[in-house]
Amino acid sequence: MAGATDRLFRRIVAFVVGSVLLAACGGGGEGSDTLAPLPTNLSTTTASSLAPLVTTTGVPDSTTTSVVETTTTVPPAAKLVLRGDSLGDVRFGVDADGALAYVESLLGPPDQDSGYVDSVSEFGVCPGEQVRGVQWGDLLLLFGDESEVASGRMHFYGWRFGPIRASMPEPTGPATEGGITLGATVSEVLAAHPGAEVFTDDVFGAGFDIDSGARGLVSGSLSKDAPSGVTLTLFGGVTCGEWVGGI
Repeated sequence: MAGATDRLFRRIVAFVVGSVLLAACGGGGEGSDTLAPLPTNLSTTTASSLAPLVTTTGVPDSTTTSVVETTTTVPPAAKLVLRGDSLGDVRFGVDADGALAYVESLLGPPDQDSGYVDSVSEFGVCPGEQVRGVQWGDLLLLFGDESEVASGRMHFYGWRFGPIRASMPEPTGPATEGGITLGATVSEVLAAHPGAEVFTDDVFGAGFDIDSGARGLVSGSLSKDAPSGVTLTLFGGVTCGEWVGGI
């Protein structure tokens, strides 16, 4: 009797354990709940939002898929917007040391620095008693002790960009608020600055004044009816008379 009881008990236990295992494995018929398998790879970006570039390495049937990121680099000198009353964030009248520190933070040390010299110099006949020219490539900053915006102290009073000494302007980036820089055609100047006025000067030749107060010199001759030529030099602030070349 005891043997029969033990066999019955073992059968009951086997039945209960088997039922539990069957439920855990998802068996049990149409009404059973199942779990979807986890993905083998988890990513915060879906494949449809990417534009992969397929490249071949070595042999035609060996390819790798990679995501290409495109970045646009803006040169630091682009912050030096060419205006008639300032250069970037530096307005005319700022002390020389402050203006130089700002430009150096963007462009690094200057290529040339004349130091303070007599106001009649290679820069032309400048106002006051002293002038200083500091140059980065084709960009020249002028400082002196006398101008329309300050007197009796050394301050920033003018800039000149150009003429180009090599095949490309250096530094790359300075432009007017309308995007005009060296090499721009007169037609482009008038399109970017509709209020610009063109002129022909007996000393400087053909040029233009734009609405921000900056000015430019161009090649060739100008007229409103038939604008031609390209921008050779842009300048703002004090223009020393009979300029003969700079540093």
